Amino acid sequence: MEKAHLYEALYLVNHGIDEAVRGVQRLKKSPRLFMEAYHKSMAGLERRRSMINLQFMLEMRKLEEDDESRFEAEFNVWLSDEPLTNDEICQLMRGVERERKLEGKPPLVQFLPRSKRPKKTPKKTEGVHSSHKLTGSPTPASGVETTVPEDAHA
Repeated sequence: MEKAHLYEALYLVNHGIDEAVRGVQRLKKSPRLFMEAYHKSMAGLERRRSMINLQFMLEMRKLEEDDESRFEAEFNVWLSDEPLTNDEICQLMRGVERERKLEGKPPLVQFLPRSKRPKKTPKKTEGVHSSHKLTGSPTPASGVETTVPEDAHA
């Protein structure tokens, strides 16, 4: 998840409040008329700044904690010596596709709804037959259609 734009927005809010504070400080140089308004304005601006910053940090902490646990689980899957199951592969690919979509990139794979998935043929019990190709790329997982050309892996 890209977060720099969120921090940039918070920076702009804080920068805007800094500008407003400087403007109010310039008013302080005016006659005594503005003293009460000056003190209220300064306190109000700083109060708003602290409320915005606090709320932002609390929300970002939640996001960061969620990301940390999600990426920790993903990291551990990749470190495992056990082969990934079809469900784990699909889950990882869905995560990759979700990130690509957020970045505005085209999908690498397409997940078909159950209604459009090819029907599974019953396995033959006579003799030993392998469903794997001897050459070429492995057959895709059920319900996943790739948009990568067949010769792209050569």
